[in-house]
Amino acid sequence: MNFIRKYELALRYFPDAPSKKAATDNLTRAINRCTPLLDELKRLPGGYNVREKTYTPQQTHLIYKYLGEP
Repeated sequence: MNFIRKYELALRYFPDAPSKKAATDNLTRAINRCTPLLDELKRLPGGYNVREKTYTPQQTHLIYKYLGEP
């Protein structure tokens, strides 16, 4: 698994969003609402920075674990 752009993953979860930004905002909100997911993301090496443009394979794995696969 490679790095994935945030908007690409977001559009998988929210394919009907009116824009890439809206999809990304929706995914960010979903992550922030899931405290266990957010805690695990922050514990990864390098932490979790909402301003990054991509998700690492480890971050993507955790998102799938907590939010389900899109």
